[in-house]
Parts: sequence; C-alpha cells; structure tokens
Amino acid sequence: MFMLDEILENKHKEVAEKIRLKPLQEIQAKLAEVRRPRPFYEALNQPGISLIAEVKEKSPSKGTFREKYNPLELARIYSEHGARAISVLADKMFFGGGAEIVELIANDEHVHIPVMYKEFIIDPYQIYEARSVGADAVLMIVRAIDPSQLKEMIVLAHELGMQALVECFTEGETQRAVEAGAAIIGINNRDLQSFDVDLQRSERMRSGLPAATLTVSESGLSTPDDARKAEQLGFDAMLVGEALLKAPDVVSKVRQFAGVANEVKSNP
Repeated sequence: MFMLDEILENKHKEVAEKIRLKPLQEIQAKLAEVRRPRPFYEALNQPGISLIAEVKEKSPSKGTFREKYNPLELARIYSEHGARAISVLADKMFFGGGAEIVELIANDEHVHIPVMYKEFIIDPYQIYEARSVGADAVLMIVRAIDPSQLKEMIVLAHELGMQALVECFTEGETQRAVEAGAAIIGINNRDLQSFDVDLQRSERMRSGLPAATLTVSESGLSTPDDARKAEQLGFDAMLVGEALLKAPDVVSKVRQFAGVANEVKSNP
C-alpha cells in the first residue's frame, strides 16, 4: 500500500546520506555545465490537454509495471509520439527510479521535450540535484514540505530556471500552494487512504484556483475518455503513468492520450 509517511521517513534518511556522500557544493558546481532548461510551463500551456508521460519501474501499490523495463526507450517513445513533457521518478526504494535515470533521459539526444524530476522533495538539496542532472521541472508535494519552506522551495526552483509542479490533495493545500506562488498546481485524483478516484472532487478544487494557474490532473486516468473528461473539467495537462507503462503497445497508447489534445481543433 502507498504510505506517504513511510516514504517520507525513508526520504529524510536518504537525503541525509546523499548530503554526506556528495555535499551541496559539489552539486552546485555541476550547474554551470548542464544544458539550458526547456520551457516546461509553455509545454503545458497549449491548446487541448497536454500529456505528461511518466517513466517509473514500479509503485508500492501496483508492483512492477513491465517485464522488460527500459526507461530511456520509454522516454524516447513519449518524446516522439506526442507527449509534451516527461515525468521521471527519482525515488529509488519505492519506485525504482533515481537521479541518474533523470539525468540519462534529460540529456539524451533523442528526447526533445521538458523532463520533470519527480521526487518527494523535503530539502533544497534535492532541487539543486534536479537541475544538476538536467531537469526542467520538479514535483513538490505540499503535504511533504514544511509549510514554512514551500515558498522558498518554489522560488529556488524558479531561480535555477526550472518550474515547480506543486501537488495537492485538499482545498487547503491548493490555497497554500497559491499563497506560496505556485504557477502550476497538480491535483491528485486518488484518495491516498481509500485509493478511490474522484474527478468531480478534483474539479471542485480546480475551480477555486486563480484563472492564471495552470492545472494538472494526476492519477487514475486510465483511458483517453478519462483524459477528455479532465479536459472538459478545465485541466490544462494530465500526468499519466500506469496506463502507459502497462500497455502492450506503448506507442499506440501514447498516441491515443496525446491525440485527445488535438481533438479540440476539429471539434468547435
């Protein structure tokens, strides 16, 4: 079962060990060498609902997604067949990811769209690490971050040339995200206790946000029809992982989701 508290408890230990092995100064020294950030905000702010396609090996609730898992191959498929951005898991223990996988994908010559470092951010160190490996954006979960640090975390990401996708589960969290200066807010459709998916609850949360805020529908979008519904509810983008990762034909599935964005052009 997905247990955020357990993940965060491990993350505090993991980040402390990372800092011990590679001090922040070493991470910062890499910043001058990394490629220029790609425009994540602009990638999502296009007609239709933009697809953020996810790369991850496994999850605590679903197990391993593919027998033959090749993260770089998946990223190249996403880039070539219509995704507007890629989310890459940086958590190793629970999701089989890693900063090195983000780096591999973000700097591959066949990947031409923005790459997001998806991690359980608890410390500014991780934001520096994200940029040092070439990430164009970072995911920040409101309930994982000390309330007094959320604004400075978002500001730091922006100062480094990245965008922050700030994930919320409640209306109170969306308010905190707005007050902290979030330009892109993700609303998780899945209740972390019951695992039920409720797009209507997400729509209520989205409708209370400032008009200028870009919104991302996260979790539980299994079919192109789900994507159409999210687009009708006003979401600018969708984050899709499991539906793509478990598909026998990933190319076809990516095209189906990405194709929803183009339908608005022919349906007045």
